[in-house]
Amino acid sequence: MTGHVKDLPSGRRTKRRLARTGVALVALCSLAAGCGFSWAEDMGVAWDTPVDRKAETQGNGAWLSGDTLVHSRFDAVRGYDASSGERRWEYAPPGRSAVCTAAADTDASVLVLTRDGDGASASAKGKPCATAVAIDMKNGRELWQAPHSGTDPGFHRFRPSVVSADGGIAVFLKKDDLHAVDVRTGKSRWKAALPKGCLPGRAAVAERQVAALLACGGTDNPWGDKVPRDAELHVAAFAPATGALLWSAPLGGRTAIPWDARADFVSADPVVVAASDSGDSDFGAYISFGRNGRPNPPIDFSGSYGEIGLDSRLTAAVDDGRLYVVPRHRVRISRFEYRLTAFDLATGTPVWGGTLDDDRLDGDTGDEFLLQDGKLTVLAWSGNGARLHVLDPATGDQRDVRDLPDGVDLADEIFAYEDRLVVARFGAYRDPNKPFTAYERL
Repeated sequence: MTGHVKDLPSGRRTKRRLARTGVALVALCSLAAGCGFSWAEDMGVAWDTPVDRKAETQGNGAWLSGDTLVHSRFDAVRGYDASSGERRWEYAPPGRSAVCTAAADTDASVLVLTRDGDGASASAKGKPCATAVAIDMKNGRELWQAPHSGTDPGFHRFRPSVVSADGGIAVFLKKDDLHAVDVRTGKSRWKAALPKGCLPGRAAVAERQVAALLACGGTDNPWGDKVPRDAELHVAAFAPATGALLWSAPLGGRTAIPWDARADFVSADPVVVAASDSGDSDFGAYISFGRNGRPNPPIDFSGSYGEIGLDSRLTAAVDDGRLYVVPRHRVRISRFEYRLTAFDLATGTPVWGGTLDDDRLDGDTGDEFLLQDGKLTVLAWSGNGARLHVLDPATGDQRDVRDLPDGVDLADEIFAYEDRLVVARFGAYRDPNKPFTAYERL
């Protein structure tokens, strides 16, 4: 199965998009699922949504659930008909309160968000992200609401979001515990069985397990802080039905990784984490684990296969046995070329790609990926614009290449719906733009 983490905190996408011009990837039905048609090289605009004013840095995201496109921003969440682009519904937080984070269980058609409490802004009431709300993605109706404690100051990197959702559950960080509730009813399901001496941080939900980073151990704590200075990062997996601990392990193996180092989930199943050696260091590795928690050899961010910069670590995809990334190779002082590479998680070595001469994208810069139906689809930028590449993930052989229409605006997410390509935009770092645009074949 594909284990790409889709629902990290709403602001999570800025961690790679602020640093570079990015586009998103979509599993096009025609190219990746074999639906019996092919995309024309020129696609016309089927419909556009009106331009939104510039967003804030919180609450941002976009999802496709069934025939509904959902767009979240700090001041409202809106649902659109995927066939026509017409707005179906809007949820606006009461008063001046703002949406903090949002995560979607698209199979269950539920969006779980956190917002400021009491209908007032956090600055006015001092209650940031104090309420959790679940919304039906089909009609925008509120399913349940519950008080929430929010994230402690100073823990934003370790606890960047307070909710993740998938597989019929929403998992919250609450009073230094991981709690799961039924995503449609809000009823409590379990409290995770955390290892002794560990506090939970970033979490990610997959169908077969819930993964979480933990701050464990440490004795250097002269001021009585919640987490000792010398605590280290561990990773754990929990049963999604009961919260039982399946396994836990130090993230750094023989070399401890500090609890406050930059670490992000690339995949929750299998567990793959991109982690700095410390702080925001450029040095670090992709660290993965087998089903029983046995660590695989790390894949360093720098090697004979090139280097993976801080801003591009999450430009990656994972299946049961491989990691797909785009390391860069310096060809001049200020010029890099990028080469799509597949690594075997079990050995930590490249399977294909990995050299400057082994160019799988015809000189294009691959930005994001999706593995579906035995194909790897990559959306990339070429010298002439956006381009789709479809490859055999086993061999890296290119099966198809298609150009997207000229003038495609930057995208934060792209979806395939029927025979259309839908581009979503929600990044707060750019000028105001249209939340969605749908393209169709000419």
